[in-house]
Amino acid sequence: MPVTSVDPASFVDLDRYPLLAPGDPGLAATIASHGAELRDHGVAILPGLVRPAAVDAMVAEAAALAVGAHHQDVRGTPYLAAPDPSFPDSHPRNWRGRSALTAIPYDRFPPDSPLRALYEWDPLMDVVARILDRHPLHRYADPLGALNVAAMHEGDELSWHFDQTDFVVSIGLQSSDRGGEFLNAEHLRRADDERYDDVAAVLAGRAPGRVTSVAMTPGTLMLFAGRHSLHAVSPIGGSTPRYVALLGYDTRPDTMSSEQLRMVRYGRAS
Repeated sequence: MPVTSVDPASFVDLDRYPLLAPGDPGLAATIASHGAELRDHGVAILPGLVRPAAVDAMVAEAAALAVGAHHQDVRGTPYLAAPDPSFPDSHPRNWRGRSALTAIPYDRFPPDSPLRALYEWDPLMDVVARILDRHPLHRYADPLGALNVAAMHEGDELSWHFDQTDFVVSIGLQSSDRGGEFLNAEHLRRADDERYDDVAAVLAGRAPGRVTSVAMTPGTLMLFAGRHSLHAVSPIGGSTPRYVALLGYDTRPDTMSSEQLRMVRYGRAS
């Protein structure tokens, strides 16, 4: 990954999160508590990691780069796979929901991008690795999918789904006027039990007690283990777009998105 000329250390609240002092006892306690939070609830939230002035710069950048970017509006199953004719039409494997957003790909962020600088900054990746307890981490090799901003405007939404990756790392940049809530039914399935009845109840709106709304406040770093937690983003309302940065890390050094996924998400494969 190329190194930018921007100093990302100035973007982070280093008093609250001393990322440049990995042996700091306060940072170690923060990592331990968020690691436990991730294991217990499938989500860890580090509020205020990015300073407000840096968030403002990232929002301005996202607003400019979103112009002309590819807008996807598709219907798919919660399993991010084609419907399965071996199950009844009413089965969760064949339930279909709408996902609509504009994705800003990695190759549109210039070398002096503040968000790109933060993504390419090793101290941030190292802390993420410590919270996840996955060592070492690597940035995606994908020239489009390594770093994204998901821009969601009025009427956009993200349908209920499980992730196909073990974890997702995001930074909230801007909330919409209305809607845009991150909805999570934590630990809804297990590796050895799909628990289709529970999934069907959430999809049908019959299990409100299983669903929590996770705050998406600007400057917040969120780590989410979505392979076993059904989740969605509620429809966006109002003129203010919702911007969330997605930072691609993996335990493998050569991770690439599939060509099909790149075509759907960015309108191009390279």
